[in-house]
Amino acid sequence: MMLEDLAVAGFLVLKDYIATHVLTCLVPAFLLAGAMVTFISREVILDYLGEKAGKVQSFSLGAVSSFLVAACSCTVIPVASGLYYSGAGIGVAFIVLWVAPASNILALIYTGNILGGSLVIARIAAALYAVRVLPKDGVRAWLRETWWFVRIIFPLLLLGVFIVGVIGKILP
Repeated sequence: MMLEDLAVAGFLVLKDYIATHVLTCLVPAFLLAGAMVTFISREVILDYLGEKAGKVQSFSLGAVSSFLVAACSCTVIPVASGLYYSGAGIGVAFIVLWVAPASNILALIYTGNILGGSLVIARIAAALYAVRVLPKDGVRAWLRETWWFVRIIFPLLLLGVFIVGVIGKILP
């Protein structure tokens, strides 16, 4: 196998990933992470999910809230990072990272039904509601935090997808 074949395989998987995941999955996940940092008080995060909060309380809250976070294994990375960056303990961030993709309500519903247009409409009605209701400074802060997560996580995510494509070529 030539090095060129491996690079092409990596880029093909990367192209497919970008075409199918960026707008529908990653953009909402980065916006959610930015919103958590911007709009959820750091003190609240520390009180309920921080290192000083009891493990039973913080881990339980992390697991239960994972049920409500509609994220796949890639898009949960910004969400877990947002929690950790906001002051949640590393254990809580890992619980969300591992539990959310498998047990979120959307994943459970999706296994029984094919997603319809109503979900798309609800998501659009939500990004528009936030822009209309939130103060301009709040939206700017939200987008600034979102961009921070994109700069840190997105390049690593793309590198990981490329490597998976290369490995997939080596190990069919």
